[in-house]
Amino acid sequence: MKTIEHQHDFTVIGGGLAGICAAVTAARQGLRVALVQDRPVLGGNASTEIRVPPVGASQCNFAYSRETGLIEELFLNNLRRNPTWCPEGWNLELESLVRSEAGLDLFLNTAVCELAMNGGGDRIDRIKAYCSVDETWHQFSAPCFADCSGDGVVGSLAGAGFRMGVEARSEFDEPMCPDKATGDTMGMSLHMHARDAGRPMPFELPAWVGMELDEDDFGPYRPVSEHFFPDTGGFWWLEWGGALDTVHDSTKIKEEVQRITLAVWDYLKNRSPLAEKLATYEIDWMGAVPGKRESRRFEGDHILTMNEIGAQADFEDAVAYGGWGFDHHPPDGFYDKVNPSTHQYLRGPHNVPLRSLYARDVSNLFLAGRNISATHYALSSTRVMLTCAQLGEAVGMAASHAVRSQCNPRDLVAGGAICALQSDLLRADHHIHALELPIENDIAPEAEVTASSVFSEGDPVESWGTDRLRDERMLQLPVVTDHIDSLALLVDADRDTELRFHFHQGPENGSTYPEERLTGGAVAVPSGESRWIELPVDTDIRRPGWHFLVLEKNQDVAIHVTETPPGRRWYYPRPADPIRPNPFSAWTARSLVIGMTRAVDADGARVTSPDWNGHAEKAASLSAFLHFGYGCRTTPEQPVHHPSVVVNPHSRPTLQPNLWASAATFFDRPEWIELSWQSPRSISEVQILFDSSLHFHFWQSWQGYPVNAIPSLVSDYRIVATHRDGSTSVVAEVTGNHQRNRRHQVDLEDVRRLRVEIVKTNGLSRAQIYSLRAFGPPST
Repeated sequence: MKTIEHQHDFTVIGGGLAGICAAVTAARQGLRVALVQDRPVLGGNASTEIRVPPVGASQCNFAYSRETGLIEELFLNNLRRNPTWCPEGWNLELESLVRSEAGLDLFLNTAVCELAMNGGGDRIDRIKAYCSVDETWHQFSAPCFADCSGDGVVGSLAGAGFRMGVEARSEFDEPMCPDKATGDTMGMSLHMHARDAGRPMPFELPAWVGMELDEDDFGPYRPVSEHFFPDTGGFWWLEWGGALDTVHDSTKIKEEVQRITLAVWDYLKNRSPLAEKLATYEIDWMGAVPGKRESRRFEGDHILTMNEIGAQADFEDAVAYGGWGFDHHPPDGFYDKVNPSTHQYLRGPHNVPLRSLYARDVSNLFLAGRNISATHYALSSTRVMLTCAQLGEAVGMAASHAVRSQCNPRDLVAGGAICALQSDLLRADHHIHALELPIENDIAPEAEVTASSVFSEGDPVESWGTDRLRDERMLQLPVVTDHIDSLALLVDADRDTELRFHFHQGPENGSTYPEERLTGGAVAVPSGESRWIELPVDTDIRRPGWHFLVLEKNQDVAIHVTETPPGRRWYYPRPADPIRPNPFSAWTARSLVIGMTRAVDADGARVTSPDWNGHAEKAASLSAFLHFGYGCRTTPEQPVHHPSVVVNPHSRPTLQPNLWASAATFFDRPEWIELSWQSPRSISEVQILFDSSLHFHFWQSWQGYPVNAIPSLVSDYRIVATHRDGSTSVVAEVTGNHQRNRRHQVDLEDVRRLRVEIVKTNGLSRAQIYSLRAFGPPST
């Protein structure tokens, strides 16, 4: 057998989204990195072998919770080059991201088999892995390692302490836990995909499957005929195996879930209400590997609990965030028709501390993915792939700090070390919830900020159609003044009638749902079209931030729908869902994807489209990424889109939008925003964070989109510097941009003014920017 020795600064085991983000982030910070993956493809549960669509912080009752940073870059590239969301195209994006990093070495089909520890047994010296394709052993040495393998193969071989199963309620006082601890975990799922072959396609169940299903076998929580769409395929609830050992019984579990999956297809094809429709369909893909939800969870210096997630605990060493709810699956999976999977929504996003991302008893081992230091129910939230990607990005950045400082992971958790790590993460557009931290060496906050124009509520309103009040509706809006006199709505009324309303403030945590009612009343609405109706709110604002106008049902009234900058958002009552309770909000936002023949909401459910008033073609081309609200004006007007917000500490909405938005324009002349300093400055980098529609979450399916770039993103722009002597220089000129985070390395001296000129967007008739940063020369 051949053996090859490798020396790296950082070795990452596991090529899922957590491992990819850890490896790429560290490589971009200048480390020499090895990414070791035991499968032939990257992506983990999102790979072409498993095809679970990645999800993340979408279920946390905060409208602008989509992940940014490296995973945002990956998604926006995939939208650009793979708009159909083809799994093979996604696989190419994953591999391209990894192979494009000069300092990153990728090892596929390479499985870790053993490792060597130091003399004290508390530090990994090297890892040994075997590539069966090449019949070659690889030995990896590095000062730091990351276990992103899912099952935790490295931590297990290193003897790191771990947990499996559900804790007793008494250990952490977690309300969902049983009185006694159990070894149960969540099971595995196998996905499939069907296609229309264009002619009758029989399906005969193989004899070895040994089971025939009927409608009663699915139970009340699994409406198989309603949930199946041939273009998406698969069911998350085709799962089993949580009562077994999800590490050592994986083959047995896979075989059983495969039997269940084939039996379900047999039912759909041959006996279900969909049988006639599916007569010409065949299975054209079935997962080679089941998607695994849970196995080992290693113990770090801190064990994250569901109570901390629920309370949005404040961690000094917070390095990543999540927002998926407590999503627990019963261990018997498909065979348990009594106890459904439950998914309780969170009150808002939560953070994850660095102390949960390394092993407490292996001094140089980072953790990212579903093997982090967390309880079972905390893991039910953090295990989803986009949260795992955030954990991986945090670990990659932390590894770069540990290697440069020649220290262990736990040495980074306090004082200046954690602040420096957090600053670098924010600079990479990685989000840490509610963290207000100046980014090191950013001189933009010292500048005066001006702009060509600012969005105003008083500007003419372009109506996209109307939304009839067939039931209650709600409008979210940011309020920053200490009093609201009135609100005005643009409405149509079929006859003289009355409109009843309530006005609420949002919760203290800044989430986007109504809490305390401040006032309410009723106003007369005369019959007619496109009338401004004034609602006499007349209330003091005790806590600036998100407020909510609730309109009672009145089918004689229709409210005009407008496309709007982030801040105002349109909500419907949330349909009852026994397995997805939301104890915090009875409302759901509608981020509509308008096609020529259908409208679906952000979760993929069919909904009734409003009357789009001739805008259907435009809506189809701009897709789901548009931000819709109602035609509404406040008195006094709320100055939330002022250009000065681009230098505040926030790069996304918090209690207010934190977004500069220009007036509506056809870009006959560029819109611009400018930084001006009293004394000349030297600048080494300019960073712009554009608006990429953070209210939108990519679908939980492998369906595509009708655009290649998010419409609100700026496409063409230039950066112009004005120097001490009055001369100007164009330091960057970009066309065809499709990314949110744009960083420009420059070498500028004696700069008095720095202007970003927006020439064109990807479809929106405004320029919108969250952050504009200018960095002085690196400190020596």
